[in-house]
Amino acid sequence: MEQGSGVPGITLPDHISSHELDDDQYHAIHDSQRTRLGALQRQAYDLGLPVIILFEGWYGSGISQMVHDLNRTLDPRGFSYHPIAAPGPLAREHHFLWRFWIRTPAKGRIAIFDRGWYARTILDRMDPRKESRVSGSHVKEILGFERTLADSGVALVKMFLHISKKEQKERLRRLKKDPLTMGYLEGDLDRYIKYREYHSLVEDLLSRTSTGQSPWHVIDAAEKRYTAVTVFDTIIRRMENAIKESAHDYAQPGKTPVNHGKHRSPKGFSPLGNADLTLSLDRTEYDSRMNSLGNALAESQIRLYKEKVPLILLFEGWDAAGKGGNIMRVTRSLNPRGYSVMPVGPPDAGERAHHYLWRFFPALPARGHITIFDRSWYGRVLVERIEGLCTEDEWNRAYREIREFEGSLVDDGAIIRKFWLHIDRDEQIRRFNERMADQDKQWKITDEDWRNRARWDEYEEAVDQMIAQTSTPDAPWTIVEANDKYYSRVKTLQVIVDAIDCCLADRSCSPA
Repeated sequence: MEQGSGVPGITLPDHISSHELDDDQYHAIHDSQRTRLGALQRQAYDLGLPVIILFEGWYGSGISQMVHDLNRTLDPRGFSYHPIAAPGPLAREHHFLWRFWIRTPAKGRIAIFDRGWYARTILDRMDPRKESRVSGSHVKEILGFERTLADSGVALVKMFLHISKKEQKERLRRLKKDPLTMGYLEGDLDRYIKYREYHSLVEDLLSRTSTGQSPWHVIDAAEKRYTAVTVFDTIIRRMENAIKESAHDYAQPGKTPVNHGKHRSPKGFSPLGNADLTLSLDRTEYDSRMNSLGNALAESQIRLYKEKVPLILLFEGWDAAGKGGNIMRVTRSLNPRGYSVMPVGPPDAGERAHHYLWRFFPALPARGHITIFDRSWYGRVLVERIEGLCTEDEWNRAYREIREFEGSLVDDGAIIRKFWLHIDRDEQIRRFNERMADQDKQWKITDEDWRNRARWDEYEEAVDQMIAQTSTPDAPWTIVEANDKYYSRVKTLQVIVDAIDCCLADRSCSPA
């Protein structure tokens, strides 16, 4: 069990006492449960409460029957069902949590997972003859994933349907008479006969991932009517508690304004203030270095592809600092089949209905590919913080969430480099005026640019804190001195080439 979880270890008994319910008892209880669950679904929708119902369990334990029962009860317009099979080619090209993140529900919706990030991503990959514990890194990533969901308001209900080895054997004997079912299960038959080998592995995983926020509920699944009543009771109680909490939070008035003065960077620490904006290059040196760096970057892309290493590049910076120009100089050297650029603007209504990280997962690169983000998830701790578009608790919590998110990607093999393009106020106003005077560049300047400039001091403080909180050895920030565009572009390419060389030569190295 993970230290500090506060939840006792989980034991799966070898022998289960069957709980019998006759028809009258079952219908009296279950009919009222269905009515109650339907009402809770409508309340969750009205409150914008997202709900995840996750089923894990022994093969043959009755998960499909429970899903069928929920399907008959819930309004189909308000839930989605995700039967999780072994990862396909696309899923294997991404982080193991990628296919679950993109399926997390929007506010007010319910997502039902027929198996999920436990059996289909961890246990199916393990040989119980060699391993009795799941790796700490996988457990850490799952705990971080579920904590992020819980902190953002998702009600997560995790249930493990438990049956004995004897009961499983009897159910499989009956299933063999159904050719359709056996055709579906044929590839997993080897796992059916290893119940005892997997028993301790499952106990270990459940114990280490059962937390106060996201506890496991082990359901006695020996008798189907009792199982259904217990499953519905578990979901109802969790949703009732979540709705009470959500309604309480919704009614609290003091959850928005941000007092910027309370969250200053450590005294004397200012990454932006220490940048030397007088650095520059002449045109001759610029052309020479860009040519050699461009060739090196093209070769690096081939190496990334061959070694199946994804590269993630983030560009943030002041308005008119040259993000677009830098991105163009990077992509000129790349094969367009192997990279994509994601320009990030304000989230639309559908994106706002999810966790702020959700919209970035579809754009994450497959192994061997490159994604360049023109602005990114750091909007949460910059524009959303400054403009009061999220609560103080939310943007403060985002530092940890982002560190865990990026750390998880790096642990999975990705290279991440983040660039802040830095200019001073005088250079910014000079570029603003230059754009205003040039008809071909007027589209680049907006009312929002002027509004952001008026809040320079607030943004500068937020940027300093962002860098202090989220620059890590594996996902560092690089401040690019960008008053001189030639220097800015050369430095950016040099950092990218060096990072690829360093990480491909020795994935454990930490860039200076």
